[in-house]
Formats: sequence, structure tokens, C-alpha cells
Amino acid sequence: MINLTDLTSSLGDDLRPEVPLPVTAVQITGVHVSELTDPTPYLAGGELLLSTGMSLTGHFAQARAYAARLVRAEVAAFGLGLGPIHAQVPASLRRACEIVGLPLLSVPAPTPFLTVSRAFWNQLASGEHEQLSSSLGAYHDLVRSAMRRDPMSQVVRTLGAAVHGWAARLDATGRVVEVWPRNRRDAARETARELRRVHASGPHSSATFPVGDEDVVVQPLARGERLVGHIAMGCPRPAAALDRQLQLAACSLLALQLHRDHEVVVQARTQRSCIAQLLVDGAVDAARALGDSLHQSRIPLHASLIRIRCTDIFGAVELLDRWEQGRLDDSQLWLADDRDEVWVVADAAIAEGLLDDVRTLRLAAVASPVMPVAAISRYAGWLLGEVRRAPDGQVVQDPGVSLGPAEAQLERLLAGHDDTLVKTVVSYLQHRGRWEDTARALQVHRNTVRHRINTVARVADVDLDDPDDASRLWVVLRARGLA
Repeated sequence: MINLTDLTSSLGDDLRPEVPLPVTAVQITGVHVSELTDPTPYLAGGELLLSTGMSLTGHFAQARAYAARLVRAEVAAFGLGLGPIHAQVPASLRRACEIVGLPLLSVPAPTPFLTVSRAFWNQLASGEHEQLSSSLGAYHDLVRSAMRRDPMSQVVRTLGAAVHGWAARLDATGRVVEVWPRNRRDAARETARELRRVHASGPHSSATFPVGDEDVVVQPLARGERLVGHIAMGCPRPAAALDRQLQLAACSLLALQLHRDHEVVVQARTQRSCIAQLLVDGAVDAARALGDSLHQSRIPLHASLIRIRCTDIFGAVELLDRWEQGRLDDSQLWLADDRDEVWVVADAAIAEGLLDDVRTLRLAAVASPVMPVAAISRYAGWLLGEVRRAPDGQVVQDPGVSLGPAEAQLERLLAGHDDTLVKTVVSYLQHRGRWEDTARALQVHRNTVRHRINTVARVADVDLDDPDDASRLWVVLRARGLA
């Protein structure tokens, strides 16, 4: 809209105030010409009404009734064209306008009303051009900030500088991540509290609510169908349409950046998952070779194998996102997700912290002791079975400690040997010590089976023909997923 003071200044003597204009700037929406006694049915409000005063008789009562009608119709100001009807502004009209508070102006002869109308439209066009240039500049700055290093922060800063207030980024839980200008952090925190209250009644795609003397507009920041944060903007009430449009543009740019970042994350996650699955399967050399070819960090020498069961509330993808964003820079962490369960290979420096996080999130997990990474696959079978029996929020650690001597016997059997002896023991126990059946199952000669069982007895100090020794060792083999 056009300021009446600016319009009179641009027209000079062609539009003169007859009474002092109000201290508060008067905004006009248009210029209208009418000679009707009651032009209000044809007015929308906010106009500068121009007339030659043909319907004005000079009587005070009639002038006051006329001015009062204009005020009730929310006319911004009245301009009297001098010359044809009135050589000067009637005193009755001047007094009536002063009483009802209607700004009164005069258009001296021979200035045509068209001059006033043209000046109004020229100012309006100039203002719209200036606003368009400003908005285009703001959009350009937003796009440039999205192309800089750390685009998330840069876009928030640019938005905060462009709008008539402040801007902030909140995470999916409503926590304030960053604010610009920085001295508006208190307003952003109040917004976060209000947002949690507003969203408590159900999901919202966006929200607008008052905070102090400002209107705060909050837009969701999503990656696909998943909410990952919010962009909040505070402006003097009511929030300008241009500011809202800039906020939507910022959200679009950040959503695009999130999508690009996530593609990189997914690619790296897929690579790590392949490495983790090889470690779970016991193919440590293959895992190291794959890690080297993909330029991944070195696989830890000692680690704990953890199996986690997720829930509908906090799924595998959310868990991987959470840990990849906050933990990978601190220590090694290898992840592989399988629908609602997750394998984790974590070194000693980080394993306990991850399990504490699992308890906080009310997930179920089972973890092996920290051991040489080449040995963790022995626990895979036990972990798979136990995690499905564990209640939500429970973490089971160090399985097998109560299995007595059989655990040590198996460790001696595995140390320094390939899996041939273990497979022979499993088959031997499955066939209840029958040499012929065991040899047939393994497709070897019975003397070979006899030699291997003697080797087992010597290396592991176990008598497989003793029911007590055989039963304890069988339980350990089953717990490790080896039988």
C-alpha cells in the first residue's frame, strides 16, 4: 500500500493537506472519484476519495454527516477538487473532518484528478518493483547459501537475515539446533516448548502461533515421509506473505540437501553392512579385503558382536541414523540391518555406550564379550536365538559364562584350528558316537574320523564318549550356533 504522506510529498502543490495529517502514517489502497451524496456502497475501504463537492451545500450538519459516512466506510482520506464548485475549502467541511478524524486534502485548479491517480499508480508500481527485486535477491541469496559449505546452517542464517525477525532449525524432537540472529535463542526455545504443546494433540504439517509480540510460523523438514526437523520463523504480527514464501523456499532447499546427504549415508551404510555381514559369517579376511577396496577405516582387532531387536516405535533405520550421525567419528562401528533387527560390530571403546543407548530406547539386545574380531562369529547363533526371547529394554551380555568347563574346552578346540574338528565333533555327537554313520555323513574314511576324535580328546581334554562331557559340550555348541 501507498503512504498518504509520501503521495502528497510527490505531488507537491497538486495535493495539499488542509489539516495536519495524523502522526501515524495513513495507508491508501486506491484513488476513487465520486460526486454522490453517499458513495460508500461503491467503496471497499482505504481509498483516497476525490470529489468536486457537488453534493456539499456548505451546511455544517450536512458536511458532518457526509464525513461521518466516509469514516464508517473506512475511507483513508478525502480530497476536494477546487474550482468548479468551491473556490476554497468550506469551513463547515474543514470542521467536520477535524471532528470525525478524516484527513482532508485539496486539489487546486486546474490540476486534474487524473494527476493524483497517476501518481498513486506510479508509486504502487515502483513499490511492487522494489519488492519484487528484494524478493528475487532474497531467493538468490538462499540458493547461494544452499551451495556453500555447511548448507544447513547457511540457509538458516540467510533466512534469518532476510525476514523481518529471526529463523531457527529444530530437530525432529523439537530441540533447537541453531538460531539466527543468535540473540533470539530465547524466542526459539519458547517456540520449541510451544511446538511440543501444539503437537501433543496429534501430528501437524505446519503450525502458526503467537510468541510474545510475534507470530511464529513452523514448517516441517522431511526426508521422504519421515520428519527430520522443523524450520521456525518469528516475525512481527502478522507475518508478511513474502517472509512465509521465503521460509517455504528455505524448507525446499534444505529438504533437497537432506536427500543428497542421505544418498551418501545410504551408500556408506550399504558398504559397512556388507563388511559387518562378512564378520558375522566369520569371513574376516574377506571383510578386511572389502574394507580396503572401499577405502573404509580399519576393522578393529577386538570387538563385541551385538544383536538388537527394534520396535515399531523406533525401527532399525532410525537406530542406524541415530548412531551414524553421532558415533562414527568417535570409534569404529559396523552396522547391518535386517528388517527389525540390527547386527553391530563395535570395539571396546564404544560398545558399552551403545548398549546404554539401547536401554534408553527400550530396545532388546544381546552382546558377546569383547574378543578378537575373528572369534565373534561363534556367538552369532546364540545371539540370534536370545535376542528374540529378550524383553524390550533388556540387554544380555557375556553369554555362556555359566556353562563351566565345556566353554574352555570349545575355546581350546577352536584356537589355532580350522572348523574341521568342530564339524567332526558335531557330526559325531549327532550320530551318538557311531563311527560308520559319522564317516558317511562327512564323506571321509572311518579311520579319519577316529583320528580326528583322538585329536579332539588331546587338544580339548574332553571325552566324547562320556555322557556328561558330551552333553555339556553339545549345549555350548548349540549356544554358539555351531550345531
